[in-house]
Amino acid sequence: MKHMNSNIMENKRIFINASGAEWILQILGDDIYQGLKKQGFECRKGEYHEYENEEICFHMWWRRALPYKDAQINAVFVTHVDDSIKEADLVAMKDQFDIFICMSPEDAVFLQELGFEKDKVFGIDLPTRNTYIRPITLAIFSNCYSKMKTKNEQWLLDYCSSHQNSRLVNFCFIGHGWGEVCEQLTKSGCSFEWHCVDRSLPCEYMFQQLQLSNMDYYIYMGMDGGAMGTYDAYAMGLELCVADDGYHKSIPDLRYKFLNQEEFNNCMDMILEKQARRYDYFKANSVENYVDTIAYILLHGTSKKEVMTPKDLNYSVKEKRKSFYFPLSFTRIRQPLVTMLIKCIFKSNLKEKQQMCAKCQYKIDSK
Repeated sequence: MKHMNSNIMENKRIFINASGAEWILQILGDDIYQGLKKQGFECRKGEYHEYENEEICFHMWWRRALPYKDAQINAVFVTHVDDSIKEADLVAMKDQFDIFICMSPEDAVFLQELGFEKDKVFGIDLPTRNTYIRPITLAIFSNCYSKMKTKNEQWLLDYCSSHQNSRLVNFCFIGHGWGEVCEQLTKSGCSFEWHCVDRSLPCEYMFQQLQLSNMDYYIYMGMDGGAMGTYDAYAMGLELCVADDGYHKSIPDLRYKFLNQEEFNNCMDMILEKQARRYDYFKANSVENYVDTIAYILLHGTSKKEVMTPKDLNYSVKEKRKSFYFPLSFTRIRQPLVTMLIKCIFKSNLKEKQQMCAKCQYKIDSK
């Protein structure tokens, strides 16, 4: 691995070779380009022949990547290797480039098992591009009798008033009498919707069934022998979080069940913490964080995180991947020849541009 000199650290000049990068690679290349510029790098993106002696080059499409001899660091992004010809082509590149960025830590292990130097290979999970994470909805399908407190609705209010994660989800009440509960949830900063459907509404039962079909979880807290709404929710494929009581006990695969308030709280913790982890995952794997990691590796030639090695896994990534390689076809056999021709064109175009620039410089100097 080459060590980054002070010139790279100070100038931060990076060229992103986007030749051949289409669809996802093109989008990812744009993300990296925009992200690096925001961080203050002098960054350009273009075709292979548009290189202008930047110190660092990041090649987005490995099949058409050619190292620049004048660059101090040649990095390449490695995507899917799904046949034996691609594998051979990739292995032939292992001593030509300084840094190999893979789509995941497991992909980095794959390259190590193919004989790549550990210090040159970095696995970074592809960034997420989702700007919207759908809140989950927890449905309560029954009437509430606030004076009698038979639905144990106070358990829900106590939980929401003391757990911040309750603000990450939406509650949906289908039935009468939930007004006071909704008022208390408002004070706790929780989100909810309340469908108070009168039986005079045509097809009111089917209307409520269809409401259920859009929910994620069904909650029933009453200890009164069971609720038919539980059957409805089970039929609609919702996850059930219900009292371990009455005919509920006959329903198979009940993951979330409780007999008291403490057990109810534990069930809610599991449901809401799962949603919190979902939000955290998208935040941690954002495009911004991905570009930060790329920038650090390009500048320092190392990663802030420990690099995964074959010793960290109890299986061979190479054996797993090779067992699913595509069989060779005429199209796949022809591809390396096409790639070789394209690379020759790249070299020719770059040489022609450099010669033209040299002539222009000579004319300027002559004056």
